Amino acid sequence: MNYRLSTVMARETFGSDTTKIIDLDMADPISQLIIELAVTNVGSISATAHAIASLAKIELVDGSDVLYSLSGYEAEAADIIHNKVMRSNWNIYLDGNDCQRFIGINFGRYLWDPILAFDPKKFKNPQLKLTLDVGAGGCASVSNKLRVWAAMFDQKPVTPAGFLMHKEIKSYTLSSAAHEYTDLPRDYPYRKLFIRNLEAGTEPCQNIGNVKLSEDQDKRVIFDHDVVDLLRTIAATNPQLVEQIIFIGQAATTNVFTTVSERATATFATWAGAVGTGVFASYGSAGGRMVVDAGATENAVAIVAGWVPHGVYEIPFGDQMDMDDWYDVTKVGSLKADITGVSGIDGTETCQIFLQQLRKYAA
Repeated sequence: MNYRLSTVMARETFGSDTTKIIDLDMADPISQLIIELAVTNVGSISATAHAIASLAKIELVDGSDVLYSLSGYEAEAADIIHNKVMRSNWNIYLDGNDCQRFIGINFGRYLWDPILAFDPKKFKNPQLKLTLDVGAGGCASVSNKLRVWAAMFDQKPVTPAGFLMHKEIKSYTLSSAAHEYTDLPRDYPYRKLFIRNLEAGTEPCQNIGNVKLSEDQDKRVIFDHDVVDLLRTIAATNPQLVEQIIFIGQAATTNVFTTVSERATATFATWAGAVGTGVFASYGSAGGRMVVDAGATENAVAIVAGWVPHGVYEIPFGDQMDMDDWYDVTKVGSLKADITGVSGIDGTETCQIFLQQLRKYAA
């Protein structure tokens, strides 16, 4: 057998905020780590945030060397964009039920990539760290569950040349019509650059305007475009997101949190064994939140479609399957990002910049 799926951590329940540390002491290379977050809902109330908010941070470290560091929102968005598909999540925001989210840490260009994989033997003490904020997501959650698998090479001998590394570079507050300049790292080649803004009720393109990336004081401009233009051009191969969300509809408004943050649409139906009123109206469907009015208090299911997972825009560099075609920033003297806030925003909106980089193993 060439491959196997190994349980790294059996399902464990946490009733308070914690950081779970898992030693990665296996011998075989890993193509993906897959994390399950299950957020247990309490009470028949409107959700306060998307379930993924409970996974505050995912880190992969080797001592002081940080190999992966993203929030749950960022990690799930990067996984969706990387694989161009949403995982088999179970989004049930009802009392006593778990919202289950599955997030992949992708070390290769695709699952079972023999060239790029995480080889634990190349490091001294690699550890996966999962930080929970138990009550941050779902409906008044007081309990979270975690489980971790590794998609590993087994009897197929591989000698990976390196792996894909993910890190948040910066988080800052946007300002109206103002430029934010960021000196970007030039240590490892870029496969993707991600820019994120998530504000409930507002599409990210209403907060982030133009994005410019330039080398050596504008000697060479890599791109200089609005984020929406980037979405519709070089990132246009990303498919539309579609997910099911089960929630309690109320005659008063209900917040329904989604992965979709831009151009969100939804259809609704009663989620019950008997016919209900089946009357639902939604508005303010942007920034990962839908505000829903129901004709009566009843369980409902929404089929939501749209774009930009968790407010994350992707900027891919070159042929994504050809490592030699990625953006080799190690040969650049300086590299600067210039991100402009949209005129009129109130100055409380935040923006995150994070990267997917090629990190090669030493010869």
